[in-house]
Amino acid sequence: MELKSYQKKVIKQLTRFLELMNETNSTQLAYNAFWNEQDVPVGHGGVEPYKNNIKYTPHICFKVPTGGGKTFIASSSIKPIFEAMAFTKTKAVVWLVPSNSILEQTIKNLSDPEHPYRQKLDVDFNGRVEVYTKEQLLNGQNFNPTAVSEQLSIFILSYDTLRSRKKEDRKIYQENGNLNQFTKFYSSPETLVKGIDDTALIQVINQLSPVIIVDESHNATTDLSIEMLVNLNPSFVLDLTATPKKDSNIISYVDAIELKKENMVKLPVIVYNRNNHRDVILDAIDLRNKLEVQALEQQPKTGKYIRPIVLFQAQPKGNENNETFEKLKEELINIGIPSEYVAIKTSEINELKGVDLLSPDCSIRYIITVNALKEGWDCPFAYVLATLANKSSQVDVEQILGRILRQPYAKKTENPFLNMSYVLSSSNNFRDTLDNIVTGLNRAGFSKNDYRAPESEYKDINQEEKSIQTDIFNSKVVKESKLSQVQEKQEKDPGDFFDIDFNEVRKMLEDRKTNDRDSLEDEISSMFASAMVESKEYSKRIDESETNDNFIQPPEIRNKMKYFTIEEKYKKDIKNISLPQFFIQSEPSLFIEDGLSLLTKERLADGFSLKDKDTAIDFDTLENYLVKVDIEGSGETTPKYSKLSKADTFYFKEYFSKLPLESKVRNCEDIIYKQINKLDTVDDKELRAYINRVIENMTKDQIDNLENFVHSYADKIKKKIKKFEEDYLEQNFDQLIEQGSIVCEDNYIFKEEISPIKTISTIPKSLYKEEENVNNFEYKVINELVALDNVKWWHRNIDRRGFNINGYLNHYPDFILMTKSGKLILVETKGDHLENAESKRKVKLGRSWQHQAGNLYRYYMVFEHKDLKLEGAYHFDKFIEIFKGL
Repeated sequence: MELKSYQKKVIKQLTRFLELMNETNSTQLAYNAFWNEQDVPVGHGGVEPYKNNIKYTPHICFKVPTGGGKTFIASSSIKPIFEAMAFTKTKAVVWLVPSNSILEQTIKNLSDPEHPYRQKLDVDFNGRVEVYTKEQLLNGQNFNPTAVSEQLSIFILSYDTLRSRKKEDRKIYQENGNLNQFTKFYSSPETLVKGIDDTALIQVINQLSPVIIVDESHNATTDLSIEMLVNLNPSFVLDLTATPKKDSNIISYVDAIELKKENMVKLPVIVYNRNNHRDVILDAIDLRNKLEVQALEQQPKTGKYIRPIVLFQAQPKGNENNETFEKLKEELINIGIPSEYVAIKTSEINELKGVDLLSPDCSIRYIITVNALKEGWDCPFAYVLATLANKSSQVDVEQILGRILRQPYAKKTENPFLNMSYVLSSSNNFRDTLDNIVTGLNRAGFSKNDYRAPESEYKDINQEEKSIQTDIFNSKVVKESKLSQVQEKQEKDPGDFFDIDFNEVRKMLEDRKTNDRDSLEDEISSMFASAMVESKEYSKRIDESETNDNFIQPPEIRNKMKYFTIEEKYKKDIKNISLPQFFIQSEPSLFIEDGLSLLTKERLADGFSLKDKDTAIDFDTLENYLVKVDIEGSGETTPKYSKLSKADTFYFKEYFSKLPLESKVRNCEDIIYKQINKLDTVDDKELRAYINRVIENMTKDQIDNLENFVHSYADKIKKKIKKFEEDYLEQNFDQLIEQGSIVCEDNYIFKEEISPIKTISTIPKSLYKEEENVNNFEYKVINELVALDNVKWWHRNIDRRGFNINGYLNHYPDFILMTKSGKLILVETKGDHLENAESKRKVKLGRSWQHQAGNLYRYYMVFEHKDLKLEGAYHFDKFIEIFKGL
């Protein structure tokens, strides 16, 4: 099971956030930088500022709609989170869930070696994964200090286990002799839960300082819930929810359109309003039957079994009365539906327990409920929500609407009607019903754009009653006759399905099956025809959203951004401009007709090898990561995990102390390999062999230090390999340019709008209405340039999102200018203090681009006073003199 494109994007966003956190050593600064990189402001109309819910603990959130695969995303997040920490960090995860149904489901899926979630974990952690239930933890079953130091340990617990005051749920706070062996490793007594015995399970987890995954985190926002998290002493907290609360630090938003593109959900929701409860039941049965016929027709072609299910949402009188649901089940059976087709699922009755609804052996086609089918109940076969709520009240569908949205097998069907979901209601005020459906969609992480109501459905089902009610509320004189008409209607409508004459329903069903088949076909065909119209309109909106821009944001983020368009007077120029970029020649294929593909560093790295590389590395100066444990005096947003904790150090040393020297060295080699193995361009076997050669050439003192300074050794080796790689990329680029295998082709097109956070609008001749802000030296350069007669317009190129010269490094020049003679000039500004090897590599790449791009293009690097004595690099005065003649 591969990650969907939007799921990969979520993991990519998490990885970037973690990189920024390690760079800044501050969760708050990382959060600000993360959003600013995407031109999204933090605070003041932008995304909410970072909420420091737990001191020293990064606490972030993914907003993922129902059906978006939150559990798979969470499983895929564990590896990058631990990769951002020291390798010796104890890999313990507390996976918190809000209900017993989700608890059972999560335990089952993560424990099953055949399930994709567990397979993902096994691949990421080399099969060294153990999943624990509360009972296994309390009993110390395969749970000991040695085990947790050697594997990924996942503790699956419910919120109530940690928050409840019930005696049976308080066992994790009680003395526990089974866990006594952990106490000798306690080295952070300041974080222990006060008043609790040291052997209690909560204390063991506390000292492991786990990563915490909070599933359906909108259920865990109370003060008691925060206290629960604090007691666990987390090193990192990841929330997953479709509806984040205001204190959530969201770093990833998944939009409904992305789910629809990946065929994860049945959208849009088509909403029909019927005249009465009888028609709701009749049409629900007929609609379901028709959907099943179509599912059976396509099964031989696809091999996919689908059995559409109707959710009947009944509304009992007063409290949840089981007689209400049993009565409805009885009536459905009486009208001819086989008893094995119908099941009840309420808080009191659960006829779905132990039933696999997706199995071809299952017969259930109708489920009667109120709001019992909430989070954790997943059945992609649920297609129709038929609500039998009181006609005069709002239709309470928001709790379970999300249950009909999942797409079977996460695969689009050939039949368009099996790619949508349906709601049937009978309401006097259809607009209120639609508002309630929007609320339901919001609860599932979707929006008002994701439902469709055929235009005919807006027509009031009782125009006479409508006119009477309008008279009552708008007329100064209320006619007694009209009042009595309304009262009479209300008396005849008790407001639930008990007003239905099921004998009449049975007769109508029989008539439809026999004598009146055409009328049935007409009715269903009419429903499908309107659904098809709405589906096409919805699909059109999705098609319009297609883009290759990796930084496109969902609507709720776009609304927080400012956009600036190209100045009208330059639009004609821009329409005809396509900036050249480097392409590499390769064999034509199915995807590349002419054999040219955009050059990437990965493509340049083809043939890179460590076999012939020297192992001479200076290990005389090493930074001892193990002693960097004191975070006192740092800000509250300093990430706890960025420095190895005392407890982790203790576990690590205890584990290593039991190993013979040869095993210690081998384990250090493994640690170094795993820390460096994020280099995609290096062959795994060659990397292991190189590390082995490095260690073989170490002195005895260096070998003795290896155990304590393993991270520093890894860092030194990694830097050496990176230098080898950089040199290879540059040499290979130069050779391929000379051979003509790398060429420049027109490719980059200016965006119609940009969205920088900080802007400048005071410098004339800017390409966009406002440009990204500039520093002092940049201002000096561009201000001088626009004063020249030969400059037509200028643009501040945005780092990471604008034009880049793609070679042995990705170089984003600061400015792009166009002269009146039609030349396009790239300008990179450098303060004198920034003269270094990278600057020389950039200017060399820039001039290679100029020579390949042609006579209409130029590249310059400008220093204030420095003269590198390199072609294309000039001090300010010399550059201005050259530019005047362009």
